[in-house]
Amino acid sequence: MQLTDGRRQDMTWAFGIEILMLLVAFGLGGWGVRSHRRAGWSWSRCLGLGWDRQAARDLLMGLLITGSAMAGVYGIEVWTGMVQSLPAPGGRGLLPRALWMALAVLKEEVIMRSLLLGGLVLVLQGQRWHRSQAVLISAVAFGCIHLSNPSASALSVLGNTLGGVIYGVAFVATGRIWMSLGLHFAWNFVQGPVFGFPVSGLVAGGLFSIQPVGAAWLSGGAYGPEAGAVGMASRGWILLMLWLSLARRPANCLAQSSAQAPR
Repeated sequence: MQLTDGRRQDMTWAFGIEILMLLVAFGLGGWGVRSHRRAGWSWSRCLGLGWDRQAARDLLMGLLITGSAMAGVYGIEVWTGMVQSLPAPGGRGLLPRALWMALAVLKEEVIMRSLLLGGLVLVLQGQRWHRSQAVLISAVAFGCIHLSNPSASALSVLGNTLGGVIYGVAFVATGRIWMSLGLHFAWNFVQGPVFGFPVSGLVAGGLFSIQPVGAAWLSGGAYGPEAGAVGMASRGWILLMLWLSLARRPANCLAQSSAQAPR
């Protein structure tokens, strides 16, 4: 596909924004890790990678919440005729694709949550609602790093930003990346390799072949459900399920870290 001058300029700006976000993430994250290491934290704790039974439960809960949400999106869009769905011929195996996608999601979670969000929590400490501010800022950054994806638009940025809010809330509430990793992975994997939707504008293939036939602002069109009203509405359901699962949890180590970590 040949790019027009306007599209080429848009892509240049989008890549520039992505590079800036990565530099900020590594800068803030490096400073945050250094501060926590000086306070005696292990590397795994600094990056939210500590593993125990609760981490396993968090991972499973994340998988269940967004996996079921995406199944609901698929059912609604097929039932209402927004998309046509047929079994895909010669679908590739799910296991190798699951492993590849898990690595890609882990990379994004470490950069956007462990480094960027973790660093923002420390930078904004002392301010009222500093963790909420950090979640919102990192979520907007998460939305913006997808600007260079095919078929990206203002709606897709909004949809990805809502996803960033969900993953950020899970990270801040638990102090580790496992729940956000489960939420992020199941959303992408069930969306693409299972049901055949595009994942953030990227054709993922799947067990089904999806063809949008309704209004793109409803179904998400060529970008996938993240850019559509149905997909965004499902984000609200995910936030509700997330709140219910976290409501009775005790304060986590990340929430307490701003008072413990040295400047």
